[in-house]
Amino acid sequence: MTENQEAKKFDAFGKEWWNPKGRFVSLHRINPLRFSYFSGKVGDLKGKRVLDIGCGGGILSEEFAKAGADVTGIDLSPVALDAAKEHAKETGLEIDYKLASVSQLIADLKVGGYKDGCYDILICAEVLEHVDDLARFLKEACSLLKKEGYFFFSTLNKTLSSRFFAIFMAENILNMVPKGTHDFKRFIRPSLLVELLKENNITVEEIKGMTFDPLRFEFRLSDSTNINYLGYGVKNTFL
Repeated sequence: MTENQEAKKFDAFGKEWWNPKGRFVSLHRINPLRFSYFSGKVGDLKGKRVLDIGCGGGILSEEFAKAGADVTGIDLSPVALDAAKEHAKETGLEIDYKLASVSQLIADLKVGGYKDGCYDILICAEVLEHVDDLARFLKEACSLLKKEGYFFFSTLNKTLSSRFFAIFMAENILNMVPKGTHDFKRFIRPSLLVELLKENNITVEEIKGMTFDPLRFEFRLSDSTNINYLGYGVKNTFL
């Protein structure tokens, strides 16, 4: 399955993106946690140039925009982007949403005389486990980040636990994400992600787990990266 086919998985859900009790309930549950963690590492977001890669319906993009950041969101699903644009309009937020891959964005930027490093913050939240060629994707994405810029990520570990809980339980039993959302073959071990980011001059500063509490039906930060994990890296200055 290609990246475009992965994106088409989300074309069927339309306005479901912004239904907190709908098929993307898990995203709404983890969103406050993700944003609090990411924004806490940066501090003041006003005027920061943010690129949200694989932004979907804009659930995380909007939080950064509300905090005063200059946000660009890219995705390969036109349906998801339509939902993102419509909701941003309803909430009065100015977010630059583009139907594009990272490579397409770079090509468009080069037309305007782009040189490497134009964003203060890159976000790859719940997208890394959907790309075809992770090494190439990260190489292209990291080229867009300024020196001392922040690379934020959240994804799924490649363990038997994640296969059981993130696919079987979340998709088939709890209905927290649409069925067929995830492919275990694409899940990523933290050690591999750290290595690939290091190859692209990003030093990972921290990785934390996101643990689901079924009694409270919510996620919390933990030291266990066995299933979901998030973290951040900083682009080196000695380039």
